[in-house]
Amino acid sequence: MSDRAQEPLAVRVRPASVGDCEALCGLFDQLDELHRQARPDMFQPFPPPARSREQIARWLAQPDSTVLVAESEAGVIGLVVLLTRTPSAFAGAVPRKVIEVDNLVVHADWRSRKVGRRLLAAAVEWSRQRRATHVEVAVHAFNSDAQRFYGSFGFAPSINRLVLAA
Repeated sequence: MSDRAQEPLAVRVRPASVGDCEALCGLFDQLDELHRQARPDMFQPFPPPARSREQIARWLAQPDSTVLVAESEAGVIGLVVLLTRTPSAFAGAVPRKVIEVDNLVVHADWRSRKVGRRLLAAAVEWSRQRRATHVEVAVHAFNSDAQRFYGSFGFAPSINRLVLAA
């Protein structure tokens, strides 16, 4: 572990703004590259920006979604995208209000400093304020670091999605 990973870090988590688009796209680029490297069969390069200003504005404008950012003296160093999932129409499903952690990423230079934990705690709090019954996240099988991270926060497996290439 580097000395930097042990240094205290002053971070505040706040709602993102459209003015954060450039910083958000830099973080999305890192996340997208991780997925492209691990799963080139599913993810491919695409022209910038990593997410459109319009998409970010929609997430911020809708009451059932948001983007939270972690900000330090270095600027925006992490983000989490939260989306409210449409309730199941299946009559046999127990009614639930689910908030999905759609993306969570911390800039590579700032990992291992509890920034992700701060973002996830803020995401859970945002979900509770909206009376969510559950917070869920989908993690690719290759991403054992993410699986450990969410597990250490109390997330537990629910469904294993199996894939067969046709």
